[in-house]
Amino acid sequence: MIKKIIIGICFITLIFAAGSIYVIGTIQTTTSDLDNIITLHQVELLREHLLIEIKKVQRDLNLKDTRYARSYSTIVRDVQNMSGGIKICFNCHHPDNINKKLYDIKEHVNEYKEAISRVLTIRANSSRLFDEEDAAYRIGEELIAKVDNMILITSAKLEEKTQRTLVKIDSTKKIIFIVFLGSFITTMAVALFFIKGFTRPVKKLLDGTQELQKGNLEYRIEGLKDEFGNLASSVNDMANSLQEQMHMVEENEKRYRMLFESAGDSIFILEAEGEGAGRIVAANRAAEAMHGYTIDELLTLNIKDLSTQRAASEIPDRIRKALNGEKVKTEGRHLRKDGTVFPVEISEGLFELSDHKYILAFDRDITERKQAEAQFLRTEQMVVMGEVATGLAHEIKNPLAGIKASIELFSEVATLSGEERDILKMIIGEIKRIEALLKGMLNFAKPPKPDFSDVDVNNIIDTALTFSLKSAPSGQNSTAAIQVIKDLNINLPRIIADPMQLSQIFLNLFLNAVEAMKDGGVLTVSTSYNAQGNSIWIIISDTGKGIEKGFYEQIFHPFFTTKPKGTGLGLAITKRLIEQHGGLLTVGNNQNGGATFMISLPVKQKETTLPV
Repeated sequence: MIKKIIIGICFITLIFAAGSIYVIGTIQTTTSDLDNIITLHQVELLREHLLIEIKKVQRDLNLKDTRYARSYSTIVRDVQNMSGGIKICFNCHHPDNINKKLYDIKEHVNEYKEAISRVLTIRANSSRLFDEEDAAYRIGEELIAKVDNMILITSAKLEEKTQRTLVKIDSTKKIIFIVFLGSFITTMAVALFFIKGFTRPVKKLLDGTQELQKGNLEYRIEGLKDEFGNLASSVNDMANSLQEQMHMVEENEKRYRMLFESAGDSIFILEAEGEGAGRIVAANRAAEAMHGYTIDELLTLNIKDLSTQRAASEIPDRIRKALNGEKVKTEGRHLRKDGTVFPVEISEGLFELSDHKYILAFDRDITERKQAEAQFLRTEQMVVMGEVATGLAHEIKNPLAGIKASIELFSEVATLSGEERDILKMIIGEIKRIEALLKGMLNFAKPPKPDFSDVDVNNIIDTALTFSLKSAPSGQNSTAAIQVIKDLNINLPRIIADPMQLSQIFLNLFLNAVEAMKDGGVLTVSTSYNAQGNSIWIIISDTGKGIEKGFYEQIFHPFFTTKPKGTGLGLAITKRLIEQHGGLLTVGNNQNGGATFMISLPVKQKETTLPV
């Protein structure tokens, strides 16, 4: 393009130079012609002046001897002027033919001058004077005719030359106008050519940059050459680079978005600065599932809204540590939308995006880990308790058996009174109670290993339910006051379990339910199959007084009881046996009163069970 511009400038310069040279040359030629014409007109004026002077002398001759005669001095002056006029004519440069005519006129003027001189000097001879006057007059007329003829001829030629010059000047004006107009048109054409050659590539480049600005990185600039082609190639290379970078960014964004969305832990991006510190800016699907809120609902909350009151009070300090560059790792308790509290492990760190600070928080639900830790602790406690119970039972059982035998023997003495016998019977009863307590401790701390076999849970439930109703405590008003509702799934699959331990589990729960309904009530038993977990559910519900708030976990602790004469081992042993089968036991109060126990048992046992 630069080469074309240089060529164009040189072309325009040459056009102007040629036009200028032509105009200057034409002006010079025309000026010269005009100068020549002016000179010729001046010569013509001189000849006319000569003619006038000759006519003056001729008039002086004609007026001689009349009352209008001129004075001698006037005639002499007019003759001198006539002689001076012919001399002036020779001051200009003339062609040879003109010079010849001028010499002829000069001789004629001299002849006329001599004739006038003779006329003025002759006085005595009248006839000679008359002849001289007549001769002088004829010479004068001839001179006037010659000069006049010469003036006519030169005037005609001068007029013709003047007209030719004027025509030439007019043509020159037109040519100059055409030259200037042609130069202007040529310049404009060249300018338009270069403007078009400049604006078209610039427009293409502008269109290309606008398309790139719109995000159309597929657009490419084509059809340009020279420097614009190089620039277009650079823009296309930049677009290729941007496209590659955007592709990499999109891939990284997809990768991180996939990691963000598919992570098993809750991930929150929190506002770290200002009054909105702790506000949830982004959350993944795990956070949605863990807390029971939709993502749109989470984005309207602060992380404090998902924490218990105590955990929320620690959040400002965690944010302050994160802003100081510390990595925060702690545990807390979160709230689900339904109000359920669960433990979480929290890891937080600071990151900046577009000169703004955010906190990246990972929250992991550690409910199962806490349960496993509790189970492990409980297992250790059971092992210790088993060892203690075994040793304690061994140390107590034999002395206790001796005491019991001695008291039984002593009670047979005939001399004892009735009151003394009653006291001894009470002692024997308490000893039996201690023996039962020791047996319960052994069963809880070190239960017998299950003897697994293929069993029908519905049959075991029917048998245990019948026995529990017949074995109602003596304080119960009437077993007829207990209404039993059974909803047993006839298609319930058989499971692998210990039938004796299952009977003990159901019997214990049924007896507790009957005892909870001293004035009668409804005992509901249902079974169902969970295909997703390949397990069965047994639900036992009563309409008794229910469980006091805060006792849901304590009722399964050893030796915790609300019964006056209870050992507090029944539910603990029941839970222990269910866990030994790989199952789960939970409890809750009914909305209209009473309690519900829910048992989950696997259809098939795993290779390993809980330690005993």
